[in-house]
Amino acid sequence: MTNKVNYLNTLTPSLTSITPRFGTVVGGTTVKFAGTGFSSVLTDNKIMIDGIECVVSAANATEVECVTGKRPGLRTTTLEI
Repeated sequence: MTNKVNYLNTLTPSLTSITPRFGTVVGGTTVKFAGTGFSSVLTDNKIMIDGIECVVSAANATEVECVTGKRPGLRTTTLEI
């Protein structure tokens, strides 16, 4: 990599907690992500849990909530925010 990269913590969201820690595989669980630097525009936030979209239902600068989708079968656990 030859290009310089500048990191600005004021532009990078920070995650401090996730509740609840566990949910059901049938979906429909509301998950709350707390932290700082989130967008209050719902469509600016995309959350994937185990490769399945968690539909964002509420958002502000310090919290984002989403509703989990159905999880068919067992997979390796992953989280992308």
